[in-house]
Amino acid sequence: VKQMSASVKLIFIEVKVLDPQLLRNNIAIKRAALGLGSSCEDDFRTVEARNKDFSKSFVTLQDDGSEDDMSYVLFINYGQKVVANRMHGFLRMRIAQFLSTIHTETHTLYLTRHGQSEYNRLRKIGGNSGLTSYGLEYARRLAAFSEGTICREDGTNANKARLWTSSMRRTNETAQFIEHPEVTLPDGDKWVQMSHRVYRNLDEIFAGEYEGLTYEEVAANHQDEAFLRKVDKIGYRYPRGESYYDIISRLDPLIHELESYHEPTLIVSHQAVLRMLYAYLMGIDRMDAPRLSIPLHTVIKLTYNGWTQCVEQQVYLGPDVPKDEQST
Repeated sequence: VKQMSASVKLIFIEVKVLDPQLLRNNIAIKRAALGLGSSCEDDFRTVEARNKDFSKSFVTLQDDGSEDDMSYVLFINYGQKVVANRMHGFLRMRIAQFLSTIHTETHTLYLTRHGQSEYNRLRKIGGNSGLTSYGLEYARRLAAFSEGTICREDGTNANKARLWTSSMRRTNETAQFIEHPEVTLPDGDKWVQMSHRVYRNLDEIFAGEYEGLTYEEVAANHQDEAFLRKVDKIGYRYPRGESYYDIISRLDPLIHELESYHEPTLIVSHQAVLRMLYAYLMGIDRMDAPRLSIPLHTVIKLTYNGWTQCVEQQVYLGPDVPKDEQST
């Protein structure tokens, strides 16, 4: 270990599931995710026996002080208890922080752009314009979809659900018709459905000096900048503005928050931001993310867990926007 640590920063990561009910839940979730049907007590006994057999050849991290010279982090019951040792430095602590948020239960995220805005209609960059009549109609349809689908994923009983938007006018107008009733859960607790949380981290990429211009105007009057953006879209930073790398940086804390959630979450944001978020969830190289298409007036449902690849479903809600008013 000492020889390896001289050339690389070595971290030992161990996960212990000591709660029998949590282990049963994991087995049930895995079988459902892999299409193996429901689980039974025999499945639990099989896994328990396999773990006992595995423990004969696996040595856990020691707590007697004999391994205090190593860097390690121990997660008990997926973050219920976290033990960190010699985890010095920014990157090591960020790794520990991220891993403490994850769990194996199914995540369901709903991603959508705001409804068509006035700047979309005029093909202008950035700004903080409101919605067009088409955008307002999408907002009404999104509210109906939220109440009937996101808040009732099984089609009948209400389940917990969350709502995130950026701080910009067009996303807040898109979410304005979504209701926030207080519901009583099966265990008797109260929950405010789709409680609206606003994050500046979800704001659209800031185009700096080019806010309010069209891409055609930028190409005609700032040819060098247009060329730089074309050859390096992810790294290009607008004059006095942002790049996609800046979006990645401000999305980082929100990703940690999202990974810890168990409830379905609707995120109303902007094309550039959703490109990076979608790429992260789908395992797409970030270099390809700036050219992804996030369609207008469409909800992208992403479902993932600790056992299978993320599953995507796109739901087009409309209304149709005339071709001459569609933005890129």
